[in-house]
Amino acid sequence: MTKEEAILEMRFCGVSEDDIDIVMEKCKQKNILPQRLDDELEKLGYERFFRFEYDENINDGYQTPPHNKKHDLND
Repeated sequence: MTKEEAILEMRFCGVSEDDIDIVMEKCKQKNILPQRLDDELEKLGYERFFRFEYDENINDGYQTPPHNKKHDLND
Protein backbone atom coordinates (compact mmCIF):
# COMPACT_ATOMS: atom_id res chain seq x y z
CA MET A 1 0.00 0.00 0.00
CA THR A 2 1.34 3.40 -0.89
CA LYS A 3 1.32 6.38 1.44
CA GLU A 4 -1.11 8.18 -0.87
CA GLU A 5 -3.53 5.23 -0.93
CA ALA A 6 -3.48 5.02 2.87
CA ILE A 7 -4.12 8.75 3.26
CA LEU A 8 -7.00 8.72 0.77
CA GLU A 9 -8.62 5.73 2.49
CA MET A 10 -8.35 7.38 5.93
CA ARG A 11 -9.85 10.62 4.57
CA PHE A 12 -12.69 8.64 2.99
CA CYS A 13 -13.36 6.97 6.35
CA GLY A 14 -13.55 10.31 8.16
CA VAL A 15 -10.21 10.33 9.99
CA SER A 16 -9.21 13.87 10.89
CA GLU A 17 -6.19 15.41 9.15
CA ASP A 18 -4.40 15.72 12.52
CA ASP A 19 -4.94 12.03 13.23
CA ILE A 20 -3.82 11.09 9.71
CA ASP A 21 -0.59 13.01 10.36
CA ILE A 22 -0.08 11.15 13.65
CA VAL A 23 -0.66 7.73 12.06
CA MET A 24 1.55 8.45 9.06
CA GLU A 25 4.34 9.77 11.29
CA LYS A 26 4.29 6.54 13.31
CA CYS A 27 4.19 4.40 10.18
CA LYS A 28 6.75 6.29 8.10
CA GLN A 29 9.71 4.56 9.72
CA LYS A 30 8.17 1.18 8.95
CA ASN A 31 6.44 -0.25 5.92
CA ILE A 32 2.93 1.05 5.48
CA LEU A 33 1.04 -2.14 6.21
CA PRO A 34 -2.73 -2.26 6.66
CA GLN A 35 -2.36 -3.99 10.04
CA ARG A 36 -0.01 -1.30 11.31
CA LEU A 37 -2.33 1.47 10.12
CA ASP A 38 -5.28 -0.17 11.86
CA ASP A 39 -3.26 -0.64 15.06
CA GLU A 40 -2.39 3.07 15.14
CA LEU A 41 -5.93 4.15 14.24
CA GLU A 42 -7.36 1.96 16.97
CA LYS A 43 -5.06 3.61 19.53
CA LEU A 44 -6.69 6.91 18.54
CA GLY A 45 -10.19 5.49 19.03
CA TYR A 46 -11.11 4.65 15.43
CA GLU A 47 -12.42 1.37 14.10
CA ARG A 48 -10.14 -0.83 12.00
CA PHE A 49 -10.69 0.47 8.45
CA PHE A 50 -8.12 -1.65 6.62
CA ARG A 51 -9.16 -5.03 8.07
CA PHE A 52 -10.60 -6.28 4.77
CA GLU A 53 -7.11 -6.15 3.26
CA TYR A 54 -5.63 -8.68 5.66
CA ASP A 55 -8.53 -10.67 7.18
CA GLU A 56 -8.91 -12.62 3.94
CA ASN A 57 -5.39 -14.03 4.23
CA ILE A 58 -5.60 -16.59 7.02
CA ASN A 59 -1.95 -17.60 6.65
CA ASP A 60 -0.40 -14.19 7.29
CA GLY A 61 0.03 -14.92 11.03
CA TYR A 62 -1.69 -11.72 12.11
CA GLN A 63 -4.33 -12.08 14.78
CA THR A 64 -6.86 -9.27 14.68
CA PRO A 65 -7.57 -8.08 18.21
CA PRO A 66 -11.20 -7.59 19.20
CA HIS A 67 -12.43 -4.01 19.14
CA ASN A 68 -15.51 -2.29 20.35
CA LYS A 69 -14.37 1.31 20.35
CA LYS A 70 -15.74 3.75 17.85
CA HIS A 71 -14.40 7.22 17.32
CA ASP A 72 -16.69 9.70 19.00
CA LEU A 73 -16.51 13.14 17.45
CA ASN A 74 -17.85 14.62 20.68
CA ASP A 75 -14.74 13.65 22.70
